[in-house]
Amino acid sequence: MQRFSILAICLMACLTATTAWAGPHFVGTPTGTLNASGDYVASFKEAGLGDTPITYSLAATTETFTFQCFTKSGNTPQGSPNSVSFSGQTTFVTITPRNGQITGSVLLTPEQDGASCQGGGLRLFLIAVDYEGVTLTDTTDGVSVSLPSLKASGLQIGPFPSKP
Repeated sequence: MQRFSILAICLMACLTATTAWAGPHFVGTPTGTLNASGDYVASFKEAGLGDTPITYSLAATTETFTFQCFTKSGNTPQGSPNSVSFSGQTTFVTITPRNGQITGSVLLTPEQDGASCQGGGLRLFLIAVDYEGVTLTDTTDGVSVSLPSLKASGLQIGPFPSKP
């Protein structure tokens, strides 16, 4: 009888341990990086999924993008850079699992909004980005993780089209 009890306890412990990992979960820690275009890139692996497409959201509580006008020869004319700020920006992507797993990335992309150059011959470039309060969420299953806030300055990405 004692052998049966020990076996039953071991079996229950094994089932409980595997059940905890059977549901959707991120494998390792998802990462946040900035790419050469100033995009925030959240890279992740999620397992414990079936074969139903999964929708992910990548959200930042605040995104700030700084744009600067440059002449064709690369000089900056007088005047302050254009800074645009957004609150609660979110992007969504839907990915279909393969073998119950997804390895993927979701991006937040700089937005130009009202930043522009006044005067002929000036070109608009992104010179700084700042992403604060970033969260990656599997919205289908309710699995979420906070990612690091990232910023970069000294960039010269563009030119962006200048709006009149």
